[in-house]
Amino acid sequence: MNERLLLYRDKLKEKWSGLSNKQRWMLIGASLFLLIALGLYIYISAQPVYKPLYNQGLTPKEVGEIKAELDKQQIPNRITQNGTSIEVPEAMAQDVIVDLAAQGIPSEAGINMELFGSNNLGMTDRQFAVMKKDALQQEVAKMLGKVDGVREAQVMISLPEENALGITSDPEQATASVIVNVEPGTRLNQEQIKALYYLVSRSVPKLPLENITITNQFSEMLTLDEQGGANGSLGTFEDQERIKKEAQESIQQNLYNLLGTIMGRDKVIVHTSVQMDFSQENRVENLVEAPDKENNEGLIISSQKLSETYSGQGAPPGGAAGTGQNDVASFPGTTSQGTQSDYEKINDVVNREVNRITRNITMSPYKIEDISINVGVEPPDGGQLDQQTLDNIRQVLRNVVRVTLSEKGVELTQQQLDDRIMVFPRTFSGKVADTTATNLNPWIYGAGALALLAIGTVAFLVYRRRRQAKQVAEEVPDLPQPQPFEVPELEITPDGDEYVVRKQLEKLARSKPDEFVVLLRTWLAED
Repeated sequence: MNERLLLYRDKLKEKWSGLSNKQRWMLIGASLFLLIALGLYIYISAQPVYKPLYNQGLTPKEVGEIKAELDKQQIPNRITQNGTSIEVPEAMAQDVIVDLAAQGIPSEAGINMELFGSNNLGMTDRQFAVMKKDALQQEVAKMLGKVDGVREAQVMISLPEENALGITSDPEQATASVIVNVEPGTRLNQEQIKALYYLVSRSVPKLPLENITITNQFSEMLTLDEQGGANGSLGTFEDQERIKKEAQESIQQNLYNLLGTIMGRDKVIVHTSVQMDFSQENRVENLVEAPDKENNEGLIISSQKLSETYSGQGAPPGGAAGTGQNDVASFPGTTSQGTQSDYEKINDVVNREVNRITRNITMSPYKIEDISINVGVEPPDGGQLDQQTLDNIRQVLRNVVRVTLSEKGVELTQQQLDDRIMVFPRTFSGKVADTTATNLNPWIYGAGALALLAIGTVAFLVYRRRRQAKQVAEEVPDLPQPQPFEVPELEITPDGDEYVVRKQLEKLARSKPDEFVVLLRTWLAED
């Protein structure tokens, strides 16, 4: 075992001695970096992860009570968020919350005996009223602190005085002043402000909204706007402009793709302008229709037919019709008694049912009222566009205008369509950029960035390798240039043994070079 360790040590020394000074320093630096990184990782992993005990903000008094109890139990803790939150290690958070709750820490919200003092048996009505108002103010302040964006609140309420019978002289005199501490970087919107006003108004008896004043910690008045105010109008305007822009870009992009494919993307430019109606209509229609539309008759649900006849002497029921000079035709008379009379009365009553249809119709919130399309086309090779091409482009634009304005229910004439389109051939001073390039998928940009990063990494590695090779070449000392020398000619007579051996060697080198090489190596080894 010791011999193997010694062998490894010798190999390590041999490797180390074969490295240059720069390579040694790089290896030492990399080792130190790995050791430091490992140490930091172990240190950070060993540190406990802290977690807030409560999600809502705490008062300084509650934080002090909790911290005192945690220090007493020797539980690690730290105070954060400017003294409104306390954190403990995450592994201990649940147990700590249960232990604190068992001890009544923090104290529960609501009216408790501490609010009325230790001696409440001899409390007068005025003292009780003051304590009651103070309790109401505290409860309203805690409730406002639950609103998103509000850290804490301070409430001052002025209640109307009651007479001996408990009746106020003016029931609309209650007022409230509120200061809310808003979270840093948060601005309350109109919905949140409305929630604050209504919470205060519904919590205090006989407190109207106009008697409430709410400000933030920067003395900025938070005004309630029931109609939506400027913020609502601004939001509506922005939405309308966004919808209008999207409609224009959609029509413009479709036309550009169509005409650009035919004429060339750098040969066409398209501009559209639309006028939109954002009025929304809610309509209720109560319609009555006959089930039988051909005869315009409804279904018979009840029918009653009465027939009454009379025949005999005397006046018929209702008297005889007047026929004299001063009598009114068909008016019952009284002078025709004793004559034969006949009377018949028929009453036919039919009740029919019809279809009652109730339609709740909500019209589209926006529609295009008018549109204008302008198209510029560059003639090919600086020439002129032929009339057939211009007519085809105009026909395409007419179809787009006709379909876009079809919701109006009015068929546009040829002249009205031509008034909304314009095609002008013109040589462009510059090329039109492809608008589709702005809508490329973000993944393409990510792939391009990764490709650039990979290219940069490869280039850096190649540069570093070349630089290291150059430095190694500089560290090797320059060897002296070999001096040329002349091989002396051997004087060999044709009849000598040396001449015969030389000829044999030459013949062996030409015919069997492998054996010639082995022979030379053998001679060199013997020498």
